Amino acid sequence: MERALSATDLSPLDRAFITELVYGVLRRRGYLDWVIGRFAARARQRQSVKLKNLLRLGSYQLLFLNRVPPSAAVDESVRLAKTFGGKAVAGFVNAVLRALTRAETIPLPDPSDDPVFHISVKYSHPQWLVKRWLRRLGPERTIALCVGNNEIPPVTVRVNSLRTTREALAAGLKGEGIEVTPCRVSSSGLMLRGVADLRQLPAYRRGDFYVQDEAAQLVGFIVAPKTGDHLLDACAAPGGKSTHLAELMGDRGEITAADADPKRLERIAQNASRLGLGSVRPIAVDASRSLEALGKVLYDRILVDAPCSGLGILRRNPEAKWYKNETAIGKMAALQLSILDRVAPRLKPGGVLVYSTCTTEPEENEDVIGAFLGGHRDFRIDSLRTAWSETPELATPEGYLSTLLNPYQMDHFFVAKLIKPSKGE
Repeated sequence: MERALSATDLSPLDRAFITELVYGVLRRRGYLDWVIGRFAARARQRQSVKLKNLLRLGSYQLLFLNRVPPSAAVDESVRLAKTFGGKAVAGFVNAVLRALTRAETIPLPDPSDDPVFHISVKYSHPQWLVKRWLRRLGPERTIALCVGNNEIPPVTVRVNSLRTTREALAAGLKGEGIEVTPCRVSSSGLMLRGVADLRQLPAYRRGDFYVQDEAAQLVGFIVAPKTGDHLLDACAAPGGKSTHLAELMGDRGEITAADADPKRLERIAQNASRLGLGSVRPIAVDASRSLEALGKVLYDRILVDAPCSGLGILRRNPEAKWYKNETAIGKMAALQLSILDRVAPRLKPGGVLVYSTCTTEPEENEDVIGAFLGGHRDFRIDSLRTAWSETPELATPEGYLSTLLNPYQMDHFFVAKLIKPSKGE
């Protein structure tokens, strides 16, 4: 969508409206399809993809955008239908949407009959995911998670502490007419509202900040690199955490930023360059297969920001919930454990290994760490309960960090900090 919009000369208002339509339809697709089905049940099987999406766009405007007059939403949908389907398709779209405008109520599936189906439809989440969450979290927390996933997330940035301060950046952005709120947990974070394109801001071009959710910022603070450390970021692209680590150690040391995709490595280099960082060294390495390209180097600290199902960032990637499936969770868990097993021998005695994901599922979080510790008796958990005493709700009884259903508008992350004790400890 960003590529498509950048190729146009649309006004900021029109760009914002298109973005709202695209993300809104993706967030509410399950509910929209239920509604459309109530008025177009007979024709459902012969609807083309274009027709389905056109009905979704029209229905979304009618049901969720009060600032769009119903007549305008219907008329524009009908006009678009004529361009690819002719009069017959336009007439069908007109009939469905006008019936929707006349409907006083739209009944939902009975929650007492099938609570999974009810929540799935009402809050637009796939049934397999709702079923998992209900089993583990119960109905109240499951609904809260679904509601949160359908909200528009804040734009959060991390201040480049080597270029400016949070206070100075906030003042400069406010001068640009942007609403700025300091993050409550990350000392480097700012939440922004009222900005159309961050990349056009002078502060962005100067490298004063990096766009990064507050939960992701906490990972760097947990790694807590020291000046002169040699770090391995085993799954580094696009470089958000690598660059944060470089900033935290004053850009004095070395960060080996590994990734298997050459194009993603280019993004790491570009981000490090914009932020003015020289300690980040991108290298083509697939940590799930082999670390031979790294030589025989041992590292002071290793970060495994593991590839995962991404179920903790569905509010930012709403399309993901419609193409992911339950089998991916087990596959990801096996991949995550293999990466941990491979990097573990590369950590110096006394070193720190941090594991993080942006998923909600225990199989990819606690279970992976449990399996790893079972096979690596020389590692132990370094509890985060004391380190995060000011926000105790973010620390689990086991000593992990979890932002699941947090009150700070953060994404859902899981972080574990492990120590490889020195001999004699």
